[in-house]
Amino acid sequence: MTAGQGATLGGGVTVTGGVGVSSTGGGITVVSGVGTATSSGAVSVKSANAGTSGVSGSMTLATGTSSAGVSGAFTMDTGTATGGNSGSVAVTTGGASTSGTGGAFTVAVGDGDTGTGGDIGMTAGKSSAAAGGAVGVTAGQGATLGGGVTVTGGVGVSSTGGGITVVSGVGTATSSGAVSVKSANAGTSGVSGSMTLATGTSSAGVSGASRWTRALPPAATRGVLL
Repeated sequence: MTAGQGATLGGGVTVTGGVGVSSTGGGITVVSGVGTATSSGAVSVKSANAGTSGVSGSMTLATGTSSAGVSGAFTMDTGTATGGNSGSVAVTTGGASTSGTGGAFTVAVGDGDTGTGGDIGMTAGKSSAAAGGAVGVTAGQGATLGGGVTVTGGVGVSSTGGGITVVSGVGTATSSGAVSVKSANAGTSGVSGSMTLATGTSSAGVSGASRWTRALPPAATRGVLL
């Protein structure tokens, strides 16, 4: 199915499910063909490349709004693999030319009116026979300054602001994971980055306390707090 060429605008293609007057509207399903002996067919949804001027077409994947209930969910998932690795999910922005900047990538959840705002959860996969998956957050390299990483708790308008907790993983049979916070080594010139651990100021009460503690094992195995 191909729309016609136009001297100005090219013809569009619209696929719309039917209206359901007293029940659910009609759905739209796009499924590739089964390969009974080999791979199934691929599904490709993309906008065309831009011409000699202009930009390539945008793409929107969105569910509709709801006036009396929950809006539609959005799920992006790869299939389960019974005899090998499961498929990966890659969400990337394109690189820029010598005169532009790289595209931004934003993950945001909805605000709450009388309820809480939406959560964001990022969890690596578990393994029954090997190491669990890692979670990595790395800022970009820069020709001058490298990109920074900022983790900030949410503002509490009428109560306490959101906290930040960093806890290593439990080792149910052996040791728990280590926690390391350090600045990187200096390059061929300059100094290594400084480190500040401080509580905030207070204008109407006591400022926050700073505590360093170490859990005490049985006396015979106690080490030294350095």
